Amino acid sequence: MRTGFGLLLLGLVVAGGPAEAAGPSFVQGGKLAACVDPSFPPMEFVQTPGQPPVGVDVDVIKGLADVWGVKADTISMDFAGLLPGLESKRCDIVISGALLKEERLKTFDASPYLKTGIVMIGRASDKDSYNAYEDFAGKTIAVQAGTSYVDLLTKVNDKLAAAGKPKMTLQTYPKQTDAIQQVLVGRAVASISQDTELAYRDLQQPGQLKVLYAAPEKDQYAAYIRKDPGDAAALKEAIAKLAADGKLKEIAARWKLPASSVEGIGS
Repeated sequence: MRTGFGLLLLGLVVAGGPAEAAGPSFVQGGKLAACVDPSFPPMEFVQTPGQPPVGVDVDVIKGLADVWGVKADTISMDFAGLLPGLESKRCDIVISGALLKEERLKTFDASPYLKTGIVMIGRASDKDSYNAYEDFAGKTIAVQAGTSYVDLLTKVNDKLAAAGKPKMTLQTYPKQTDAIQQVLVGRAVASISQDTELAYRDLQQPGQLKVLYAAPEKDQYAAYIRKDPGDAAALKEAIAKLAADGKLKEIAARWKLPASSVEGIGS
């Protein structure tokens, strides 16, 4: 849910897997409160109406809570409100398909826990060839509001305009599930998202969607917290422990993600 960035900041990951992970200050009350947007399967979504969300990120949240010996609690909201919610202390942590991005690190601390890549998802019947974002010139693209996908494609539109080519029509929706639905019903040629989402969608709607274009760069999902050196160290240490203990690999396998998505995390 949710956009690309160029640099993978290796300094955010501690080396090795510690035997124990000290708890950060924000779990002293015995609870880890996490902000999530449950509209981005398989990362987080509502599988049963009226029940708490499930998914990769929910399992990571529970894993961190177990490491710190506290109870996990998820607070649902739209993606655009996640980091503002963290800043205003509505929650302690954001683990919700949020990519590691330099601009976010100016305000928050973060630690990566899963690798991913940006893709343009379209209907399986689409016969056109796409070798770059610019090949979607003049087409309608469905994008989740509040994500940096909007910024990414806006910059592409600026390049298209400078070259005298028609811009993409960007239609924003509050939830990624809404954006994908626009593709399925033919109102948009594509939606921009992560490869993790397509893997899930293909299980739910086999043969209906495909990758029209995959960006060559690889990204990482990251857990975000408010800036605090001690808490940042505790978070990195806990994620390293989940990786060393094989918990991240188990979570990836549970949700049918490739083992490569967690390779190198925490090392």
